[in-house]
Amino acid sequence: MAVRVITVGSQQFENLRKAALDIEPLICARCGFCTFVCPAYLDTLWDSQSPRGKLYQLRELIKKKQPIPADFAERIFRCTLCGACQEICQTKIPLLHFWQIIRQEVNLAGHWPEIVHFLDKNIQQSQNIMDLDQEDRTIWADMVDDIVEGHIGKAAATAYFVGCNISFKGSLASIAENTVKLFNHLDIDFTILGEKEFCCGNPYFVAGEWDKAREIAKHHLEELKRLGVKRVVFNCPGCHRAFNEEYSHLLGEESTKDFEFIPFSQFVAMNLRDGRLKFTKEYSHVVTWHDPCELGRHQNIYDYSREVLAAIPGLELREMKHTRNKSDCCGGGGLLKGTNPTMSVRISARRLESAEKTGAEFLLSECPSCMMSFFDGIEYKHSKIQFKDLSEIVAEALDL
Repeated sequence: MAVRVITVGSQQFENLRKAALDIEPLICARCGFCTFVCPAYLDTLWDSQSPRGKLYQLRELIKKKQPIPADFAERIFRCTLCGACQEICQTKIPLLHFWQIIRQEVNLAGHWPEIVHFLDKNIQQSQNIMDLDQEDRTIWADMVDDIVEGHIGKAAATAYFVGCNISFKGSLASIAENTVKLFNHLDIDFTILGEKEFCCGNPYFVAGEWDKAREIAKHHLEELKRLGVKRVVFNCPGCHRAFNEEYSHLLGEESTKDFEFIPFSQFVAMNLRDGRLKFTKEYSHVVTWHDPCELGRHQNIYDYSREVLAAIPGLELREMKHTRNKSDCCGGGGLLKGTNPTMSVRISARRLESAEKTGAEFLLSECPSCMMSFFDGIEYKHSKIQFKDLSEIVAEALDL
């Protein structure tokens, strides 16, 4: 693969300067608080892998006008972009955006990991991360044809954005099935984009490649407007964050002002509040809840899921030690599952240990990436705890 060489001192770290973030490595107080919340550091115990360590290395590279070396580029992608470092940073460095821009610099230096090039090629060729035929976007709906039929590409105020993982991975299909069953139960007219649904662009956002994501954002917003959509429901926090935050950054706030982008838990909570939905079946299970990073720390959404669980008769929620903005990562974010799957599963296993300590029967969340990570972690450590997506709990509690 051809390597793009950037002349040191001309364009090196130019994107960091444009974002006025090139001073951040100097601002870092090297206090070390970030090291003990960083899942990558806790896996390796190498300070060079910690946020503090990477900031120190960047300070030296910027000061000496040296190019990004390959080994440092690898460390930048051994990161889940969970945001725990930003949450605890004593000097308020916006580390999430900072790491995204550094990943952009890594690309310019010719050191993007092979998996990122693979995803880029797939999205450009097939509009999805799997490089599968877009005609199969609704293959997940085979078991709920009677509900979905007639809803693909129709005009409706409510849209359901399924996402690549749920659309194409059979082990995740139940998430979409449960969601449309709930729409049907509530007698809500809805639309699914079908072949017009592309990858949301999140892989580009976590890789620092905003330019290619811009056309994706335009496509989706134009399609939603064409269908008269006012609100969009998501099961995937990565997709939700793309629409809810990144699209307006790319295209301006005016581009999204007429839409409401809501995660599944919020959708359920809204219907509980207005009386359209009520749980009556006794659901006698002990559960614990995992806050997805892209929904929690990234967007400060924590309460809807707990509101839904509290409304289910007989269900007992036992919180883990680290929850909400202090929640530990599942290991599935930031493309880590592709760049370092071994590290990813070890991070997942550590989170599972916290879940097991609660004595819960089920570990719950609302994220397909978390679901895949915990499935891997459960197999890796032979855990007896079971994982369930929130949509499954809702469907079971309603006998859907």
